[in-house]
Amino acid sequence: MTPNPKNRQLSPLSRRLALKTCASGVLLGAAGFGGAAWAQQQPLALSTAINRAGRLRALSQRTAKAYTQLTLDVLPEQSKDVLATAQRIVKTNLMELGRAGLSGEAASLLGVCSADVERLFGLVGGAPAASHLADINKAADQLLTSADHLTSALEGRSKTSAKILNVAGRQRMLSQRLAKSFMLIEAGQDSSGMRQQLDTARSEFVLALNALEAAPVSTPAIKQDLLQARSQWMFYQSALDGKDKMVARRDVATTSERILEVMDSLTGRYDAALKELLGSVAYDDTRYALLQSAV
Repeated sequence: MTPNPKNRQLSPLSRRLALKTCASGVLLGAAGFGGAAWAQQQPLALSTAINRAGRLRALSQRTAKAYTQLTLDVLPEQSKDVLATAQRIVKTNLMELGRAGLSGEAASLLGVCSADVERLFGLVGGAPAASHLADINKAADQLLTSADHLTSALEGRSKTSAKILNVAGRQRMLSQRLAKSFMLIEAGQDSSGMRQQLDTARSEFVLALNALEAAPVSTPAIKQDLLQARSQWMFYQSALDGKDKMVARRDVATTSERILEVMDSLTGRYDAALKELLGSVAYDDTRYALLQSAV
């Protein structure tokens, strides 16, 4: 049984890791998916805990994406940085959630996530090899599932309006799942199931983006991020449909990182907005149920 992370004492290495992750903001900057102020000492607000748990879903797919890019020799230096950064952010998120005082089902689910992280990180260590891709994809999707269960459990403790935070956060995962599926197909993991995974992620991203644009919670900053997300989505679709394999691989690698940054910024803005508005806006449960059902 995996011990509950909230009962562990942070080692000096873990403390240094948290500080390093907060300070570095590798690739995406301190205000983006590199996340500033993640090592806060106070208990997390529920909306922020949902945000952190939701990030684990995206990071599972981002880890597998970056590893696959390395096997394909796609922007190798950037891909190494993405892989290393994803691992650092996962560890920091787990430490934050471990300090959040989770109990009951949420604490148990956090333990499952921790075990799934160890399994995935064990597989991506060492020199990249195409022979490991199937196992890495399986481990990444297992972490995605456990992180989604944790996120849903945390959301269940909140008012209905917190669903919009989960929907926005899930867009981060879909942006990476698309790229991961694309890269795996390019690496020879081509199957009807993998192509279905790519197509499903693509349609779900569009559905969720439409729903966010129609949602009643909004600020000028949220509107600006939604405009950027729509613009980046157009570039992303072009990259996914590219005919020149080498160019398409490079463009998917770079565009998936950019849209991840935009969606993470948007999720953070919803997190901030909901700290003030939580409970004051009623949402259409049917619309959002469609977005929550598929992982």
